[in-house]
Amino acid sequence: MSMARRQVRLNSEELHQVKQLMGALLALLSFWSLNSLDIGSRLILYLGGCAAAVSFLLPRMVARIPSITWRWAGPLILFMIGTDFILHIPEFIPPLVRMVVLLIIYRMLAPRNRREDLQVILLCLFCVIISGVMTVSLLFAFQILIFAPLSMALLFVICLLDRGKETEVHIIDWTGFSWSRMMRRVWDVLDLRILGLSAMMFAIVVAISSLLFILTPRFNLNRAIPFLEMSTKPRSGFSENVQLGKVSEIQEDNSVALRIDVPSLESVSPAPYWRMLALDKYEDGGFSLSDSLRSRPLRVSKEERELRSGAIPMADRSGALWTIYMEGAVSRYLPMPGDFAGVRFQNFQDVEIVRDVYVYGLDTVGQNVFSYQIEDLKFNHRFAARVADREVLRNLPIQVESSESLVYPLTCLELNLSDESLEVLAEVNQTIQSDSAMSAASYSEAATDFLWERFAYSLKPNGNRAQADDPVIGWLEDGTQGHCELFAGAFVLLAREAGYPARMAVGFAGGSWNAVEDYFVVRNRDAHAWVEIYDAEQQNWLRVDPTPGSGSSNPEVIVQNSMEFESGWSAWVDSLRIQWYRRIVNFEQEDQVELAMTLKDVMLDYYASFKEKLKGFGISAKTWFTSPLDTDNMRPLAVVVLFFGSIYYSWRFRYVLLNLIYRILRKPKALDPVRRQAGRYLVKLKAKQIDDEVVADLKELRYGPERAMREAKPVFGRARVALKRRG
Repeated sequence: MSMARRQVRLNSEELHQVKQLMGALLALLSFWSLNSLDIGSRLILYLGGCAAAVSFLLPRMVARIPSITWRWAGPLILFMIGTDFILHIPEFIPPLVRMVVLLIIYRMLAPRNRREDLQVILLCLFCVIISGVMTVSLLFAFQILIFAPLSMALLFVICLLDRGKETEVHIIDWTGFSWSRMMRRVWDVLDLRILGLSAMMFAIVVAISSLLFILTPRFNLNRAIPFLEMSTKPRSGFSENVQLGKVSEIQEDNSVALRIDVPSLESVSPAPYWRMLALDKYEDGGFSLSDSLRSRPLRVSKEERELRSGAIPMADRSGALWTIYMEGAVSRYLPMPGDFAGVRFQNFQDVEIVRDVYVYGLDTVGQNVFSYQIEDLKFNHRFAARVADREVLRNLPIQVESSESLVYPLTCLELNLSDESLEVLAEVNQTIQSDSAMSAASYSEAATDFLWERFAYSLKPNGNRAQADDPVIGWLEDGTQGHCELFAGAFVLLAREAGYPARMAVGFAGGSWNAVEDYFVVRNRDAHAWVEIYDAEQQNWLRVDPTPGSGSSNPEVIVQNSMEFESGWSAWVDSLRIQWYRRIVNFEQEDQVELAMTLKDVMLDYYASFKEKLKGFGISAKTWFTSPLDTDNMRPLAVVVLFFGSIYYSWRFRYVLLNLIYRILRKPKALDPVRRQAGRYLVKLKAKQIDDEVVADLKELRYGPERAMREAKPVFGRARVALKRRG
């Protein structure tokens, strides 16, 4: 049957159909790879995906497009591409990607010749590669493994259609096309042995490529390639302007935001707060960085690969490294939970530092994962105030009026509210403050108790009165439930009215532990907002979390949260990503040397073990030859002789054994070795179109009366001769 299947061939029209369908499949793969990029126009990408799906599933619909369409489509696409580039100068990567998408759509739908088929492959390859370079995603490895054999198969079909010169455009006839018939035809021409051999060769290529990746010398350029960087928008809850509800929107997303290689599980804080931003200005229900913190000298921009800090005394430094992998499109601000001895980046980075509020950010929001290392990280419950801030905030409480010229840290006392709203805050503070000279910690505990007694936590808040001039004030008056931003915002306004400087902090709180690969996972659902209030006695900023469920209302008490351990199927899949980041994304010269030395040690150990076994075999052989008739030496020799003897005689008398089996089972047509062998020769002779007297004799053996093997052997011999003669 397999010999007959190899003789089936697809005709020229069917090959053109297969070529067109494979081109649509490549286009679908390329659009899928670009889906993880923010190219600035999802509409074009969705349009391309729909066009590719229709072209693959319903090719007859594409064939109905009038030919005049392709005559005008080319100039129109060129006009769109030129306009796109002009409007987005100096950025050129997003317009370039959009240009490639439009060209793929055009080439995929329009009739094409051999050169244009090759263009489709190159354009799709560009999409897969640019997506992999920009996102550095594990998905890229999977996509390129699909793309490689698919493009090779398409090239094979193109070569089959090549007639030695540039072929003309072929208009495919889809009239009688059906997927069921096409699948049957393709299955008939498949040779499983060639398919298996191709898969083996592909596996060898992948293995050799992996080995070359390990052994190819690395060069530390210490600088990112600017034109290969592609920026995107941050999540609105982690930008310099945060409106109420934006952080809570992120909490509905279960995707991973941070993966953290930690020195040990014990080194993680009992209540980890992954602080990213501290926002001091409040206006109309939103928190933001004030103009004072946005400008110099409080904000410093520099190009560095390593930042050193004197916050950790030399005696307390251990050199413990934390590696943080932050997914793309989260924020340009880096999670910095507290003090550190140093921060190291992979390459030189443009870093913005706002030291007064312990904020560290990049110049843009990247689309790919960003990794950096922190040495001797500490989780701060209190952040030290700068000397200049202490001088300004020496005498508290201080009443500050709203003013555009306020300079930090006085912006943490600003109340840009109406008189009615200020009266609401004053009434609440009369309930909270038992003493006007309460410490910041005592006031925080009292204010938190008030909020917890009156409000419940919910992602769907209520009580923002339409007639209130401020949403937080409206919630304080009429609300019964709210999210973390409302609790934090209300606390900030109350503290400021009472004369305590306060600011909102945003980032992530909590996380889980991946038990498969031993690393810490922070998901977008862990997004959180809390408060930092200035403690005049301690001269630092005290963290307060007024959201219910965060532990004790006393900010001095740190309650250990119950950590979730991930160990199921999803944890195993996610562990592949951390391995990708460790071994591929962050694969530098040091990793290369370590991996190469490990590979060398494994090969040397295997060689030494093999050499030892070979030496033992030689000693055993030498011992046997010196005394071959020894009883102990005769036993293994007898086993070897018996083993090979049984194999030889089983093969020699295989027909006798088969004949015995079929007689026992009494199924002459199912297991008769003569009939089965005659059937095999008939198939082979039919495939080579041999029809002479030996075929008649074989049919007699196959369908006639039962014959012994000794009678059939001469016929089988003549069949072998006929096959050899025909070649």
